[in-house]
Amino acid sequence: MNAVRLALMSASILVIGLTSACERGVETITLTKTDTVRTVRTDTVIRRDTVRFNEFRTFNQIERLGNPLVAEVLLEFKDHGFHDAGTPVTDRANFSAKVIRFITTVAGRSTATATAIANALLPDMIGVQTDKAANTAGYLGQVLNPAVNYGGRRLQDDAVDLSLGVVFGPILDPMNVSPGLVTDNVPPLGGGPVPTNTFPYLAPPNGP
Repeated sequence: MNAVRLALMSASILVIGLTSACERGVETITLTKTDTVRTVRTDTVIRRDTVRFNEFRTFNQIERLGNPLVAEVLLEFKDHGFHDAGTPVTDRANFSAKVIRFITTVAGRSTATATAIANALLPDMIGVQTDKAANTAGYLGQVLNPAVNYGGRRLQDDAVDLSLGVVFGPILDPMNVSPGLVTDNVPPLGGGPVPTNTFPYLAPPNGP
C-alpha cells in the first residue's frame, strides 16, 4: 500500500534529504523537500514487499492432477475438493469404491473390469518403471504391458482418448466390442505444433 501525497509548488524544489528504514517485508522511505529558504514538505512512502516469502504462513494444497480425467470424470463433483487436497497414498482407500460404482453404472462395465480399471488409475499419479527402456514410454504403458513398457506420459500421447478407451472402450477389456465414448475427436496435440527434440521440448506457443 503506497501512501504518497504530492502538491504543486510554484518555487523550485530540491530533494536534499532521504532516509530509509526496513522491517520484514516493509520499506519506509522519507523524503525531505526544500527550496532555498525553507523546508517545503516531508513525504513518507510506505512500500510493502508483496512477493517476500512468509515462513510463518500456512499454505493449503488446492489442486493436484496425475492421471487425466480421474477426478473430472470418475468422481462426483462434491468429491473434487477432497481429492485435490489429498495425497496419492490414500487414493485407493478413499476413491476405489466410487470409481468402481461409476464404471459399473455409467459406463456399464462388469465389476471385474471396473475393479481392474480402478486399480490401474488409482492412486492418481503417473507411474513409471525405471528398469524398462525409455523408448517404450507412453501413457498407461506400464498398465497395458507391464513386462515391457516404461510408462509415464509423452507430450504427444493422446491421454484423453486413452483414458476414455480404458473406461468406456476395449483397451483393458477386448470383449467390449461395442464401445461408447472412446475419443474426444481432438488430435493429441490439438492440431498445433509438434514437440521439438531439444530442451524444453515444448513447441513454441501459438501466436495471436
